[in-house]
Amino acid sequence: MTVKITGTPFDDIVPGLQKALDGALANTLNLQQGALGKSNPKDTGRMASSWFIGQNQPRRDTRPENWAEPNGQRLEIEKYNQKITFKGDWYISNNVPYAIYTALNYKPSAKAQKDWYTSTANRTGQVFVKQFNKLKP
Repeated sequence: MTVKITGTPFDDIVPGLQKALDGALANTLNLQQGALGKSNPKDTGRMASSWFIGQNQPRRDTRPENWAEPNGQRLEIEKYNQKITFKGDWYISNNVPYAIYTALNYKPSAKAQKDWYTSTANRTGQVFVKQFNKLKP
């Protein structure tokens, strides 16, 4: 018995999938970094601007304490300037001293919702799937 399979050869499929995975991850990391900065409660914007992407380990950077005047709400997202691939571990981290408190125990005000961090973080898988579906071969 002979079985013949037609269609795109497997070796031609893998590079397209790898490219789609790389692109989807890069888009997801950049979108989620931006979403965290935008939804982050802001006074000066120091914490909102201190979300950094790191490969294989979290980044330890922070914006300086004098980042902006109170109520300045300055927001600058640093773009990751190296190639992002679907290999290794990737992190979006924030190391201002009050980051964990603000992310997990924030008391709502007119500036942000209480679950701003968890609602953004919990959407990461959905963002990735959407990005992958846009790019898949």
